[in-house]
Amino acid sequence: MTPKLLAQFLAVCRHGSVSAAAKELHIAQPALSKQIAFLEHSLDVQLFRRHSRGVTLTESGALLRVDAAEIIRKIDSLRENLHGRGTHVSGEVSVAIITSLAPVLAVDVYQRIDRDYPDIKLNITAMPSDLVSMALLRQEVDLAILPNAATDLPKAQSLPLLEEEFFLMGPPGFAPPSQTIAFSAIGDRPLALPRVGHDMRRRIEEVARNAGTALNVKYESENINLLGALVRAGLASGIQPISYWLDPIAAGRLVAQKIVSPTITRVHSLCWLPELALSPAAEAIRDILLAEVAKMISGGKLSGRQPRTIAS
Repeated sequence: MTPKLLAQFLAVCRHGSVSAAAKELHIAQPALSKQIAFLEHSLDVQLFRRHSRGVTLTESGALLRVDAAEIIRKIDSLRENLHGRGTHVSGEVSVAIITSLAPVLAVDVYQRIDRDYPDIKLNITAMPSDLVSMALLRQEVDLAILPNAATDLPKAQSLPLLEEEFFLMGPPGFAPPSQTIAFSAIGDRPLALPRVGHDMRRRIEEVARNAGTALNVKYESENINLLGALVRAGLASGIQPISYWLDPIAAGRLVAQKIVSPTITRVHSLCWLPELALSPAAEAIRDILLAEVAKMISGGKLSGRQPRTIAS
């Protein structure tokens, strides 16, 4: 069993798919399948259950994932200590980011890493917020960016990155021209919202309950692009933060009105597990994420502001 083999195993864990992991690792799928089969044979356990949608971990696989992640971290840390932390930083870092923020952040973050830390390999995985927190708790990733960390992920160490406000969105001409709209003025217009239980849906419903307002939810989906398509087609209005939609709003393909009286907000935080030491590479990525998000807020690439409070 080698560090390379453990890293390949962890890639399959992250993706839940041998083919997707093979693409990340730049190797052929049959070759990766053989490596995983060899690992299972050498340990004399089944690590994955195969099914039509990919693979899921067995109990033995879940146990190995925790130990393998820690071994890789220790190897990266040892390598940096031997070569000098201050002179050269390299290694692999995995970050899970909620789907609506990952594509917005990725370009600027990768450009900064290519410039300052060319020997760090960063893997950004976009997923719904509940899966982001699960990936961090299962030690599948080193860092995570997600909302509501103080309540939804109390075991994590976290630093607030971005406070977003929610907007009512629709196609051009869907509402009288105005930069804001009162929550009560949304009325009974049909809405396309994330599924029940999604962090955005929970926040919207909390405000609706407090205001004594009933929502007319016509469409539900956890896919942000599907919700956007429904809104652009004029089938329903959407209620979302708008960082993901800044380009179509600027191009006039969508119209967004900030919801007021009351406002709806959520705070995104950068999280990691305090009981696991971050490698020098992961520490570098953490610092870059903090700096780049602040820069993107001030430059208008993210809709929102830096939070006033510090998370635990």
